[in-house]
Amino acid sequence: MDNYMITSLRNPTPLLGDPCIDRNLRTMIYTFGYRGKPNGPATTAVLQTYLSTGKKNVILLDWQEEARSGLLGIPLGYALSAVPNAKRIGQELGAALITLSQAGLNMSEIHLTGHSLGAHVMAYAGRWARERGQVISRITGLDPARALFEGTFAIKSGLDRTCAKFVDIIHTNPGNYGTSKSSGTVDLWPNYSPDDGMQPGCPRGSYSMFTPEDLCSHDRSWRYLVESVHNGTSFMAASADSFNTWLGMDSPPATIYMGDLANTRARGNFFFTTNSQPPYGKGMMGVLPSGQRARRNSASIISLN
Repeated sequence: MDNYMITSLRNPTPLLGDPCIDRNLRTMIYTFGYRGKPNGPATTAVLQTYLSTGKKNVILLDWQEEARSGLLGIPLGYALSAVPNAKRIGQELGAALITLSQAGLNMSEIHLTGHSLGAHVMAYAGRWARERGQVISRITGLDPARALFEGTFAIKSGLDRTCAKFVDIIHTNPGNYGTSKSSGTVDLWPNYSPDDGMQPGCPRGSYSMFTPEDLCSHDRSWRYLVESVHNGTSFMAASADSFNTWLGMDSPPATIYMGDLANTRARGNFFFTTNSQPPYGKGMMGVLPSGQRARRNSASIISLN
């Protein structure tokens, strides 16, 4: 990632003159979440993986300064600084995309991807552009942040299916760091269980906030995405109205791939299982709910004691 240029959201047009940008390719713009960094593990993995394919223009939206917790600490820094900044930065990105569109960038070839609070940044960008007559082609939300966007204290409107022509959301820590409601065009639920929002292989217990152990399930969203870019058919998901419907299936009525190969005509909820360690994808075997049946039965027995 040594060959790059930096430009301001307020003056984005130099991007179109950069030799790194091929107007014949789709453009993927990625951003991180609260307290994220341009050289953080998620950003590095996602950017390097997409760059290695050579199939897309790759752009990073760097809002590290605005995403800091600062002296306020993690909870207050999130609520009082990062969340308001996410809206402002997202709207600035939306305005920049309109400027780029007017300068010749094809909006139908734009794919926004954001992790955690970054997913809502992309939502604000998409909503801003749509309200001004330009609709983003696709937004991928990697376990969009739940705090202040869902539940009793929800005060913000985050990523939903209206933000782009196609919105796919990968929920890996629902009800905890990630949202727990279906809000995309397609909502993907790897290893879903109504009893917890944990991914297999992640440690259970009480950990300090924002440590790797604490974020393990939340971070699986970008880890699954990275693997899917390397192998587009590694994650297959089954269509089902609900988790219980999926549990009762012997064979799914319809399936899609998670990731770039997702069928953009698909709608609704999709469920699948993964391995507990890399490679996570199980292909066609992942659409079978047998492992989740065992988890559900075990959880039900425990709840009766």
